[in-house]
Amino acid sequence: MSVSLYRRYRPRTFNEIAGQETVVDVLKKVLQRDQVAHAWLFSGPRGCGKTSAARLLAKALNCTQLRDGFEPCGECDQCLSIGAGDSLDVVEIDGASNNGVEEIRELKTHVSLSPFSARWKVYIIDEVHMLSISAFNALLKTLEEPPSFVVFILATTEPHKVPVTIRSRCQHIPFHRIEMRAICSRLEHVASAEGIPFDPGAVREIARHADGALRDALSLMEQAISLGNGAVSMEAADRLLGGGTLSDLERWISSLKENTVRPFLFLEEMFRKGASPQRVVEGIFLLFRNLWAVKRWGKPVLEALSLSDSEMEFLHGEAAAWTENQLSEMMLYCSRLIPQVRTGLRSDVLSGLLAAKGLESRVSSDEPRIHEREQRDVARERFEIPLPLPVRGAPPRDEETPPSVPPPPPSPRAEDRPERAVPPAPEPPGEETPPLEGGPSETMWREVERRLFTHNLPLYCLLADVSLAVEESVVEIRFPDDAGYCFTVLSLERNSHALASEAGKLLGSKTELFLLWKGERRRCRGDDPSQKEAPSSSWKEPAAAPFLFKTPEGLQQKEEERASQGTAGGETSHPSKAAEPGLPFEGLVNEVLKWSEGEVILVKREEHEEEPPPAGEADQI
Repeated sequence: MSVSLYRRYRPRTFNEIAGQETVVDVLKKVLQRDQVAHAWLFSGPRGCGKTSAARLLAKALNCTQLRDGFEPCGECDQCLSIGAGDSLDVVEIDGASNNGVEEIRELKTHVSLSPFSARWKVYIIDEVHMLSISAFNALLKTLEEPPSFVVFILATTEPHKVPVTIRSRCQHIPFHRIEMRAICSRLEHVASAEGIPFDPGAVREIARHADGALRDALSLMEQAISLGNGAVSMEAADRLLGGGTLSDLERWISSLKENTVRPFLFLEEMFRKGASPQRVVEGIFLLFRNLWAVKRWGKPVLEALSLSDSEMEFLHGEAAAWTENQLSEMMLYCSRLIPQVRTGLRSDVLSGLLAAKGLESRVSSDEPRIHEREQRDVARERFEIPLPLPVRGAPPRDEETPPSVPPPPPSPRAEDRPERAVPPAPEPPGEETPPLEGGPSETMWREVERRLFTHNLPLYCLLADVSLAVEESVVEIRFPDDAGYCFTVLSLERNSHALASEAGKLLGSKTELFLLWKGERRRCRGDDPSQKEAPSSSWKEPAAAPFLFKTPEGLQQKEEERASQGTAGGETSHPSKAAEPGLPFEGLVNEVLKWSEGEVILVKREEHEEEPPPAGEADQI
């Protein structure tokens, strides 16, 4: 009976351990300094060399002809017996099948016995995380204080399942997945030693499917040799792996740009051959990850990744056909599919999802934004009057440059408006400022702002961050993107009318005002300042608020005393106000209504409330 490749080519020296340089260096230094701990914990994924390293450590501890202070000779009786598994002083225990407390108690009875022929007694417990809690508790004391000639080596693929009390008593050395380059190098070495012809592409594909486990890679290569009639060929690897090879996934990604049925058929064929859905999704994710990295950083990424020449050529050529947004979107989509595939997502469902998403992703994710910008530009050309003069705060345009519609500038900074820091002196009441001569300009608009600060502060605040564009008799007030509220409030008929009226008094009746925000343009219409202002346009004091509350007795008495004192001092009060019932906070409400230019339009009363008494009976309540 022949011996499997992974057993025949198990590492016999520390230098033959592939892809675990850090672990090998630690063990070498420990052996050279003769500082071997009494307990070790080797953890890592399957097939990465934990058991092989444990056996080599046992050989190095008992070898009688040690080389360089750490390398077992492999020729002495101890090395030969340990390698053959016949040594009575090196005991290997399967933690999965000997996980009870009785087995551990039996082990404790033999620990105190002296070695038969070797210097050290070494106990290698594989899959130690499978021991029961009782077995761990039974092993705890022995593991903490073993005899001076005993060394424990625990191996596990799941160190988090080992109790902390056990881990803290061991020297923990973590193993990691073996890199693909190291696996390929080892497979090629084994194939050359066996005299087997091999295709480097097939070897690389086998190494990729081994997922960092050299033992799995050797087992796959042995099967490929049988399928390939004594050779490791790409056809044999494809048949063995059931499709889903790297070349298949690369062809699938390339077929997406054709916008045909081929991407869907490619996936169906791969799954029909037996490709693993999880392997396919993970492979597609890695390809999109590499494409995204190459698209973002270029050649330095190609040099850092463990890629073959054909892979580099594919990534370099395919990256130009994708955008970063598309690649990142595909990575995110694949990452969401991976847990679903692990829980049993059907292959036919997966092929439909991947094909649909892949073809959809070929449409640039930036295209909707481009369409939105084009629609805004068309709307602006349709409704906007060209304003060739520069916008406030913008640098002067070169005279040779053809005029164009200037884009909305950013909000002016505080230092660009120094005059707003100090409020202007109020104008004497009753004086009307005559219209300024000539067309509207920046200076004239500043006069409008000063007038608004004095006569209509709410409107002045709404215009705090606007920019201005002027052409002949047209003034365009542009709001920043985040000033939608100010634009909406100022667009109300009442406020728009007031702004246009105030501007017309200074800029002239022929001046037209427009409000612009995000392509929306509205016109302000006001009264003709050349005509006498109608009485209806003047400010009216808000009408007395309706009767809503019952006046507190103490406040009512104070109001009556204040009214009587004012009458005795010669002051005359309005007869209508004297008859109206006093309300709490009436002055505050009127002040708020005045500042916001609001008025009470409707007061809704509940059905169970009584109707308010007439004004004459208010004092009796």
